[in-house]
Amino acid sequence: MVNQQTVHEVALNIAVKYDQLLNAFNEITLCAKDLFETRQYRELFTKQQLRYRLYGNYVREVLDDTHHQMGSHIDELAYWKAIKQEFSRLIANKPHRLNSETFYNSITRKVFFDKSFNADIEYFDYTDYAPAPKTGNEEPIYDIIDCSHFSPVVIKQFLKYFKFNVPFENIDRDAQRIFDEMAPTIIHQKSNLYLDRMEILKPVFYRNRGAFLVGRLFYKNWSMPIVIPLLNESNGIFVDSVIYIPAEISIIFSFTRASFFVYTKYPAQVIDYLKAMLTHKTVGELYDSIGYYRHGKTILYRDLMNYIHHHDDKFIVAPGIRGMVMAVFTLKYYNFVFKIIRDKFEAPKNCTREFVIKKYEEVEINDRVGRMAYAHLFENLEFPRHLFTHELIQELQSSCKDSVEFVGNKVIVKHVYIERRMTPLNMYLKQANPIDACRVILDYGFCVKELAAANIFPGDLLLKNFGVTRHGPVIFYDYDEIAKVTDCRFRRIPEQSDEDDMRGNVEMITAEPNDIFPEEFKAFMAPEGPIGEIFLAEHNEIFDPKYWRDIQKRIQAGEYLSFYAYDQYKRFHMHKDEK
Repeated sequence: MVNQQTVHEVALNIAVKYDQLLNAFNEITLCAKDLFETRQYRELFTKQQLRYRLYGNYVREVLDDTHHQMGSHIDELAYWKAIKQEFSRLIANKPHRLNSETFYNSITRKVFFDKSFNADIEYFDYTDYAPAPKTGNEEPIYDIIDCSHFSPVVIKQFLKYFKFNVPFENIDRDAQRIFDEMAPTIIHQKSNLYLDRMEILKPVFYRNRGAFLVGRLFYKNWSMPIVIPLLNESNGIFVDSVIYIPAEISIIFSFTRASFFVYTKYPAQVIDYLKAMLTHKTVGELYDSIGYYRHGKTILYRDLMNYIHHHDDKFIVAPGIRGMVMAVFTLKYYNFVFKIIRDKFEAPKNCTREFVIKKYEEVEINDRVGRMAYAHLFENLEFPRHLFTHELIQELQSSCKDSVEFVGNKVIVKHVYIERRMTPLNMYLKQANPIDACRVILDYGFCVKELAAANIFPGDLLLKNFGVTRHGPVIFYDYDEIAKVTDCRFRRIPEQSDEDDMRGNVEMITAEPNDIFPEEFKAFMAPEGPIGEIFLAEHNEIFDPKYWRDIQKRIQAGEYLSFYAYDQYKRFHMHKDEK
């Protein structure tokens, strides 16, 4: 017999604790505006890590409460069916209902950690994404500027809408710059500058040193997204660029970057707005981008289950060089890869499973500066065995027995990382045309440099450990050897003379685990031929220990280095020279 009082207490506690979690999340998020205005960027990064850990802390707290409340009934399905019904009633009118459901699932996944997903006691549906239904109670998440045509005056209204406590350095100049940049594209697309309205998304998106303003232009059946990055320096706030091409905006909201600080009571409506701008961006990734990682994970799982139930596609061994630490597989037409830690690692790898897991956890909370892929960890995923190719089954059975179990016609994956699929850099260079090959080999060097500026040394710099996204940037995705740049010792290789060799006076090079010899990088970072020469012309300093030591000094001196989510050529470089 199910005790209804217990059912109500458990459901109410989960609902109340999620409200508390959301309040704590929003309280931290609200700090971003003040930290941007006072230029406390390191503190913003600290707040980001604190905010990321909130969810796990609350899950553990609620799990302890639930064990205490339910006692021996903790794993009885009849109770959890009733709890789900009561929880649904309690959250029915909440603007964050979908996120509350995800929090509820996080509790049941801890209770039934060794069981497959159960739709009777957990929230799940096979329907495709649809905008959140309007209840009539929520406030609009955007405002409208009515206007007859696109002009600096309209842009200035847009900029002045946001009440910063720091003045603009030169708002008229910035409005004119935005107009000069966008007007030719608008005229090319529609032969005039007429507009019906300009929408302003109310929340500001804060990250790193920047504040991003988001909106859209509308005229009849035509629309254009607009994202305006702001920076704040000694002379005040200024517009650093304007981004209006969807593919370039997509990079700003990339899975390779830390989440934005976006204060809103209506996260689902914000996601709907962003999805309308970025139709090819997955909803889960958009939730990740505003800090709702666990709900992003829920959406990813639902998308995956939807896909395998509605498509005739099989899991295959991922193309590329076989990894020594990870077994990687994918679906041929699905844009994600699945990475499982192998039972044993081939030489020269000498790390442990626990070490690899720790490295992935470090990447989760770090500022990935657009150069490291975010991977969602899943446990106890269940798939039909017939979806796996014979080659993949052999691979998993031979090297991943600790993480994969074959039970009858099912495959149970106990521990797997799911991340966006990319083309391995070594494969990309083999098939790319000369222009694209030049672009990505240069970006490979910029990737290494930007990671270094973020105090991240990749460790294994081989081309196969980097990938190229569909939008073109080069991303690092092999984390078992990453280290802090400040923890490394960058050394020169001792030089030997011919006389030393003849006399046998060859100095033995002794090296500690954290000793790095950058001169050795050249052998595998710079491909032979013209592509390698282009790389060396731009990035030759990477092979000099002094380059790395200088970065160490800057980081140790407390300097917070700049990162941009858009190409440097898009920046309005001359702002300091114009008055």
